[in-house]
Amino acid sequence: MENFQINAEGNLTAYHNDDKRIDKIIVPDGVKYISYAVFREYNINHIVLPNNVEYIGYGAFNGAYICTTATKYITYRGATFNCSGYYNDVHSVIYMIRDKDYSCVLSHNLKYPVILQIYFNDGDDVTTAYIKKNFKKFFIFLTDEIIKNNKNNLSMKYSDIKNAPEIMSNLIKSGKFITKRNIETYVKIADEKECHEVFDMLEEYREENLK
Repeated sequence: MENFQINAEGNLTAYHNDDKRIDKIIVPDGVKYISYAVFREYNINHIVLPNNVEYIGYGAFNGAYICTTATKYITYRGATFNCSGYYNDVHSVIYMIRDKDYSCVLSHNLKYPVILQIYFNDGDDVTTAYIKKNFKKFFIFLTDEIIKNNKNNLSMKYSDIKNAPEIMSNLIKSGKFITKRNIETYVKIADEKECHEVFDMLEEYREENLK
């Protein structure tokens, strides 16, 4: 049986579940603070946090063993990320989402998918401007993810971004990032990486919009 212990200030001080392996936990809306090591003893596939969470205690999602996370996926304000292997960075990602402050130093594998989700969910000026300023990095990242998912190589670590082609297509077609002035740069990248899927997207966009 699941039980959340929440005090009058909205602090989740403890969590109990009869099962140690849990597919999904939805933290109640009234929770504003999550205390230290609340989920430490559980192996959780997915936790959904309420939008009004203001503070997360250090180690709230850490596993019982060093360098592990008790939780695989976290969803916060519509953005879902895989925190496996990033147990020290969970707090930075949460606050990045909350504040839309993209200056934090994080692995691209963790940071870029979250920023792209925020962009497609909200379309706000701050996120759009950040992607536009760093679009070459996002383009290379997504191109590499498409290549990973297309390669039949069991030794390769597959990306969690299974819809990378769709994301790339939507970014190109938005008209906000690819222009007559810069398209050759991106065509060259796609060609050199032999990512024919992205190369074709760019050529199609040029034919339909940049003549």
